Amino acid sequence: MRRSFIAAAFAAATMAALPAVAQDFNWRAQEGRTITLLFNNHPWSQAMREMVADFTARTGIRTRIEIFNEEQFRARLATLMQGRSPEVDIFMSLPSREASTFKRAGWYTDLAPLIADPKLTAPDFNYEDFGAAMREQSTVDGLVATLPINIEGPLFYWRKDIFQRCNIPEPTHLEDIPAAAKAIRACDANQGVWAARGLRGAIGYALSSFIFNGGGSYATPDGKPGLCQPATVRGMEMYANLLKEYGPPGALNHTFTQVIELLGQGRVAMTYESSNEFANIVRFPNRANDLGVKPLPPGRESGISKPIVIGWGLSVSAYSRQKEAAWLFAQWATSAEVQTKLVQAGVAPPRTSVFSGPDFTAWVNELPLRRAWADALIEIGRTGTGVYQIPTDRIPEARDITGNAIQQMVLGRGTPHDIACAADTEAAKLQ
Repeated sequence: MRRSFIAAAFAAATMAALPAVAQDFNWRAQEGRTITLLFNNHPWSQAMREMVADFTARTGIRTRIEIFNEEQFRARLATLMQGRSPEVDIFMSLPSREASTFKRAGWYTDLAPLIADPKLTAPDFNYEDFGAAMREQSTVDGLVATLPINIEGPLFYWRKDIFQRCNIPEPTHLEDIPAAAKAIRACDANQGVWAARGLRGAIGYALSSFIFNGGGSYATPDGKPGLCQPATVRGMEMYANLLKEYGPPGALNHTFTQVIELLGQGRVAMTYESSNEFANIVRFPNRANDLGVKPLPPGRESGISKPIVIGWGLSVSAYSRQKEAAWLFAQWATSAEVQTKLVQAGVAPPRTSVFSGPDFTAWVNELPLRRAWADALIEIGRTGTGVYQIPTDRIPEARDITGNAIQQMVLGRGTPHDIACAADTEAAKLQ
């Protein structure tokens, strides 16, 4: 894996302040075993591919890693788990999307008894070091389903040099973004203006704070689907209009990969995309110096700032025959030591001790953009929500309904109000 701008810069930071692994814990209790790890393609898993040799050296446990793009990852995971296969021992899981469903299906091993067992868990593991919001997302009806491996959420990225050249003020409210887009187009007709997710199932992640910050909600006060509410319609319409009027060709087929390429290559001036893509963005020439980054600005009238914050986690398969060896990997991969190193790959740590530690602090203070990224993550971790869909346990279907509504608005297939109300009718069938 090519070392990123972040890796090269962070490698110079000292690691001396990391706590030593407790010497009285037997990390080699499962020596000689081989475990299988099933991962989604993600900056965390790509970095982990290079680091697992350290785990084997410490424990004597060998690993087989399978990494797939998300659609293929989910298909393979479902096939294995529905067949109760012992073939996979550890898998990545996104609790905000699937924890309730996977828990009902019986796919998770409850990690709580493992955490509490001093024979199986290193004394310096410190589960409470994970942020409270991340621990809450990882727990379903008392079952600890995952260990957090990252904290992420969409952030607003903008080209400060373009704004300065066009004499446009930095957006401080949600409503400033369409106004800035119009001003950039008027200033430089050759400059791409906006990119954001347009692929149906991916839209909800980026759309939601446009709804929330404008005072909208996915649910009515009595808990029914609420896309048809006036403030929600306004947020959806703003998102759709930005794609329609200022987005690139083919925007409705775009997800994070295309958005980041467009921003990194300098072809767009603004986007709202994942914090976890920070390392991929700044590897492009000049982006570390000309970008600004922060949470999506609050609504001017509502005063609301409600960002999305999520995190992937590691789960031990309920059907694994090597749960203790798998648990050793989960501990090691989510330790403060490893999470500090993972900052090299732009993976924001969910452990408080790492995020506030001297090495991380020294690293982010070396470059204003890093400091802004870290401050934005702290903010979304403090004020964010992991819920970004109509209220239902059938989350992928709910997000598809919302994404389809946005696509219909972009294509002009009805008024925003009528499209949103039709989506509510469809969503009501999920409840």
